[in-house]
Amino acid sequence: MQFTLSDEQTLLRDSARRFIDERHGFEEARSAAANPLGFEPAHWRLFAELGWLALLIPQEDGGIGGDAQDAALVLEEFGRGLVAAPFLSSAVLSAGLIGSASAAFPAKATLLARIASGEALFSLACEEAASRYGVARPETHAVREGSDLILTGRKIVVLDGVSATDFLVTGTVPGPDGAARLAILHVPADTRGLGLRHYRTIDGRRASDLSIDRVRVGADAVVASGPEALAALEGVLDRVRVLLAAEAVGAMAAAIALTAEHLKVRQQFGRSLASFQTLAHRLSEMFVKLENARSMVYRGLAMLDAPADERAAAVSATMMASSQAAEFVCGQAIQLHGGIGMADENAVGDYYKRIRAIGKTYGDASWHMRRYIALTGACKAVGVR
Repeated sequence: MQFTLSDEQTLLRDSARRFIDERHGFEEARSAAANPLGFEPAHWRLFAELGWLALLIPQEDGGIGGDAQDAALVLEEFGRGLVAAPFLSSAVLSAGLIGSASAAFPAKATLLARIASGEALFSLACEEAASRYGVARPETHAVREGSDLILTGRKIVVLDGVSATDFLVTGTVPGPDGAARLAILHVPADTRGLGLRHYRTIDGRRASDLSIDRVRVGADAVVASGPEALAALEGVLDRVRVLLAAEAVGAMAAAIALTAEHLKVRQQFGRSLASFQTLAHRLSEMFVKLENARSMVYRGLAMLDAPADERAAAVSATMMASSQAAEFVCGQAIQLHGGIGMADENAVGDYYKRIRAIGKTYGDASWHMRRYIALTGACKAVGVR
């Protein structure tokens, strides 16, 4: 993969950076996150106008046909600006799953067009109380009733569910042989039998628990099923994990910039804190951790097109490295700010909360460690049986 930005990528990054600098300062970020929808609708319309919502939709489906590296440029700036918007939920996760559907899914073109225009906001409901980040064996299930499917189950931590116009729900459906098989189903948010409980996450954003009580959908609501559904889910989730790591890189960079400025301005014993060698060394170490995490994001992006096991191992390595680096960088940023770093009105605390949320999204440190060991045989390499 070539990591020198093309002219188009430079323009994309600059447009995202300009949005942050001109329209999404810390107070605007707080205001957008506090919106009942969890984001600012005017910003979402702007995203559609700029083409960001169509970025990962293939050109043959009416999109821009960009790749994960393009999206990572946007997400890094989103991390720097603490942008709360359902970009990952709708324009990456859901667009990716719908885009991977075969021609047998009749609503594919229509739904992708609605996502690209910002008219539809999709959320993926794939996690359950007992799933522990796994997506292969959901307890949510459907039975056939005539030509329809009757879906029952419960989903937790549905990101951006409060603003969703539509859901993609994972569950099992009867296959041609009668055996249950994994499926992804399109369920509009106003479908009878859906119940949502909304709440705030640690970073002040919105998530929902979704109860599914005999929800009736047509057979044409199945986006994908069987091995194709699992491959699509795992592939798109790995893409999102790397993009979350890119967002963490942006948050780390912003925390370092705030800390460096604070050390320059803050006076102690008649001179700036930046002149104290010990503090300068700590800031340097934060920068090294940031650049190591950025390198791991590049590696994760480069491996997204590798065979499934190699891709998954690389993505888990990226998430472990970026989460550890982010914990160190943002934790040090708070310490170097002193008491004011703990104040609610100081932005550095919000960056720490955001990276903590990223570290628990679609896999935590222990889950990624177990997956990495299972896929690479690392336990054998160190003599563990």
